[in-house]
Amino acid sequence: VMEKVSKIDTNVIILGESGTGKGLVANVIHMMSSRRDKLFVKVNCAALSGSLLESELFGHERGAFTGAIRKKIGKFELANRGTIFFDEIGDIPPFVQAKLLRVLQEHEFERVGGEETIKVDVRLISATKDNLENLVANGKFREDLYFRLKVISIYLPPLRERKEDIPFLVEEFLKRFN
Repeated sequence: VMEKVSKIDTNVIILGESGTGKGLVANVIHMMSSRRDKLFVKVNCAALSGSLLESELFGHERGAFTGAIRKKIGKFELANRGTIFFDEIGDIPPFVQAKLLRVLQEHEFERVGGEETIKVDVRLISATKDNLENLVANGKFREDLYFRLKVISIYLPPLRERKEDIPFLVEEFLKRFN
């Protein structure tokens, strides 16, 4: 599946419980894609507050807010021509969802406090343990963004449902730790 998905240069969402290896799958998709020679930029959406997440993703101009003492390049600019991976995308606040939608539709954005429009060519791979359909139904996640994200959807079952993978994992851990 990952080999087929890696050849299609579109958005991918990886669904599954915590600990199922969503980040690993995202990395493999990137490494097998035509963007493998460019950056693979990771963003943990659950670890950052809304305004901090906005600044991390889109960057900011000097003086855009208290503490912005210099211009900062955001993750989207860093990932240009490469891949950006959003872990726990369901945790993105609504105002950042709107800006993200614009990047996906128009391939452009402005830094926080900036006026210059920046064009980017980025493949987005996202992951979540949350049921995004429920978040959409409850008004906590934009429906239009949801459909933009799930062009290709991959479900990773938990290890308890893929017991045939255990011998491979044991072998890999033995190699690594011996």
